[in-house]
Amino acid sequence: MSFAIPAATSITSLFVTKTDYYTKKDTGEVVAAVQALSPIPAGAQGNAKGFEVTEYRADASVLDQVDLTQGPVVVKFESQVRPVTDRFGRTTNTQVLTKVIADQPQRQAAQQASKPTAGQPDASKA
Repeated sequence: MSFAIPAATSITSLFVTKTDYYTKKDTGEVVAAVQALSPIPAGAQGNAKGFEVTEYRADASVLDQVDLTQGPVVVKFESQVRPVTDRFGRTTNTQVLTKVIADQPQRQAAQQASKPTAGQPDASKA
């Protein structure tokens, strides 16, 4: 009997405030991260209320698709749980952002379409 076990993926929407990466000197591996604001769950940290900064591991290709030039932005990601080894050699199963879902490029295209190009006169000024 043969069967395929599907990859455990999920969709996560984040209010992204920062992206970052570094290269490990010994292996040359690129380690990427996305920082986002997350609501603090009720009762999770005593009396804490509001929002906290949460950092997620990400594939390096994800960083190129997140545009923060206009400020923080809501981005929808696909993520997987993967074994990740930290700088101390400990391996844990960690949620890793693997790709951006197409909502952001559509929004950018709509913003560009609403702006008149420099070479074409604006019809509303005529």
